[in-house]
Amino acid sequence: MLDRSSARDEVVRLTRDLVRIRSINPPGDELPAAELLAQRLKGFGFETEVVEVAKNRANVVAVLRGRGDGPALMFNGHLDVVPPGDLSTWSRDPFAGDVADGKIYGRGSSDMKGGVASMSVAGGLLAASGEKMKGDLIITAVSGEESDSIGTRHYVERNTLDGIGGIVIPESTSLELVIAEKGTIWLEVNTYGKTAHSTQLEIGINAIEHMVATLHEIKSKWESIGYAKDPYLSPPTINIATIVGGVKTNSIPDRCTATIDLRPVPSQEHPKIIRAMQEAVDGMKGKLKGFRGEIKVINERLPFATDPSSDFVKMAQALGPSTLGLPLDPPFGVNFFTDAAIFATKRSIPTIILGPGEYDLRRNIYLGHQPNEYVKIENLEKATRFYYELSRSFLK
Repeated sequence: MLDRSSARDEVVRLTRDLVRIRSINPPGDELPAAELLAQRLKGFGFETEVVEVAKNRANVVAVLRGRGDGPALMFNGHLDVVPPGDLSTWSRDPFAGDVADGKIYGRGSSDMKGGVASMSVAGGLLAASGEKMKGDLIITAVSGEESDSIGTRHYVERNTLDGIGGIVIPESTSLELVIAEKGTIWLEVNTYGKTAHSTQLEIGINAIEHMVATLHEIKSKWESIGYAKDPYLSPPTINIATIVGGVKTNSIPDRCTATIDLRPVPSQEHPKIIRAMQEAVDGMKGKLKGFRGEIKVINERLPFATDPSSDFVKMAQALGPSTLGLPLDPPFGVNFFTDAAIFATKRSIPTIILGPGEYDLRRNIYLGHQPNEYVKIENLEKATRFYYELSRSFLK
């Protein structure tokens, strides 16, 4: 039976086993990882279900039943990993799960199979304790967070989220507490011209020139949108990320496509931002002869912010010194997105992000998605202890 003395070995074993499964996104292929994790959670005493969300892609939904007279606590982690990239830049096999110098190496060890293992073993410890909690402990391990969040979207679309009083996302934070993240709006802009020989400027319409002017207008419009300074997040940003156009040097390009990454803060309303971007493109018709263009949203995630004075945050902070050796005060905000944004589209639930993976939030140094990714075994142990104690405190 799982107990505190065996928890370290179990979290190391589970992390290594998950790292060895190549759940690379794209295409995902998370089903084998989901089946392995579901088997372990069932062995811990959870009711488990493997829910297929697409071909060879699946979520794990596991529940440890409480008495039903208190709110549930959910842990949400993802099973997919980004590609390893150029293998010559790795000093180890990215899918071997090697252990050295107190670390587990491999793609996904930090982001975030180590976090998934820690939350699962913590749940196993709670089940093994025999304590009957008031509320349910729900563990979801999902597909697709590294791209379109197909797994969490699938779960949210099919479940009301009623009765869930708190959510923990074990993303990489080096065990620091995160209570806010920026929103995300990805835009695709297309401009259309008329092709001709490059010397026939009087006949052709240059789609790239129209795109350049349009992007200047979009950036100007974005910078005019007001916002309230956020205590946990840096100011909103715009990144003109890609631009593709033209087919030949001696031809006037008749099409150009650009993508833009906007990162709003919680005080900025997404519908107003999207409307302003549409107005910027529509306004080019009166500024450029023959202008034809369009803009569309290709990815959107709402920001989230949990009240730092909430009982959930205070509970987590109170456990920091004894379980993690950290005060967890003040908490942090992050500029990247997690699946917290997907839950926020349906219901406002107090949510924290805290995980064993490597991310120095003070210096903005992130180890995930890089060669020779690793997670410290000491951090896996501490995260497991924190998740266990938080679950007991929340559900008792």
